[in-house]
Amino acid sequence: MALWSDMTNSSQEQTTNLQSDWDRPVLDKLSVSLLTKAQTPKDKARILASCRKEAGGWLNALPSPNLGTLLDDSTTSIAVGLRLGLPLCHPHCCRGCGDTVDLSGTHGLSCPKVAPQGRNPRHSEINNLLKRGCGSANIPAILEPAGTFRDDGKKPDGLSLIPWSKGKCLLWDSTCADTLAASYLTSTSKSAGAAAQSRESEKRRKYAGVTGHYKFVPFGVETMGPFGAEALALVKDLGRRIKVATGEPRSESFLVQRISLAIQRGNAACVLATIPQYSKLHEIYHI
Repeated sequence: MALWSDMTNSSQEQTTNLQSDWDRPVLDKLSVSLLTKAQTPKDKARILASCRKEAGGWLNALPSPNLGTLLDDSTTSIAVGLRLGLPLCHPHCCRGCGDTVDLSGTHGLSCPKVAPQGRNPRHSEINNLLKRGCGSANIPAILEPAGTFRDDGKKPDGLSLIPWSKGKCLLWDSTCADTLAASYLTSTSKSAGAAAQSRESEKRRKYAGVTGHYKFVPFGVETMGPFGAEALALVKDLGRRIKVATGEPRSESFLVQRISLAIQRGNAACVLATIPQYSKLHEIYHI
């Protein structure tokens, strides 16, 4: 008890037998210490994002090839490196834009030339997961529904075919922002999930014309793992509905894990896409 009080700077006595109740104060102190020692806005944004529960969803997933939850070695190395802020590569010129990629390798997450190689599959996978989740909850849904457009003429990502809430069908549009992008770093270094929140607000403005007819939910996530507030609310609601339909109490957790895995796979594809065509993998990356 004396050692635990020393580690947590707490004089309160614990009476619980739950290990998590003993671990949490120690972990909270460690996270505050890491954040205090962070030297750059990028490090602060990374640590804040990692403290969000959903950001570690991929770490809790059972690595099963049959379930599609197994990450390959390269993806795992990059996911761990991004989370811990480790050097991922040697400095080199980005294959897409020609800019210098530093030791962190994070340039590829937001590079407009190479990021689509990971961003587009990630976007499709997240939408597929939401559609499959609706199916598990006995709510039929379709992707890119015809006849429904936002103010700039683009289609939303998905639509439920039966009412979701208050007689309105669910309409969603997903987006993934780079936590470490220069345009978001000022806000993400102060508040976890700020980039996802910004993207969700932007999506809501673009779909202002359809909100009277549909239950519209902007589904915003970030490369470092945090979900936006509306994305979290939808996952909780969908997880509850799947639990009612299937009886599986961990439905919400499984859905978060799947989305988190999709984010990590997209990150890895973006990072690896910066490799010059003439270079071998081992010449650039520490994987």
